Amino acid sequence: MTEAVTGSSLDYTIARITNPTDKPATGRIRSGFLGHDKVASAMTRADIAAFLVSQLTDARYRRAMPAVSN
Repeated sequence: MTEAVTGSSLDYTIARITNPTDKPATGRIRSGFLGHDKVASAMTRADIAAFLVSQLTDARYRRAMPAVSN
């Protein structure tokens, strides 16, 4: 699936989240690239939704696959 998206001419952001939780939103979102930025593994589902919505207007991760956590 990733190859179909990355091989297209679409603008995309593929958020990589490893441990979604059902805890309340924290409002703290860390994003970046493994090995370069400080990201953890857990993230609340509410904060995942907030990050994904923010990517509709934020070009920082256009055509990229950042790791995202709280």
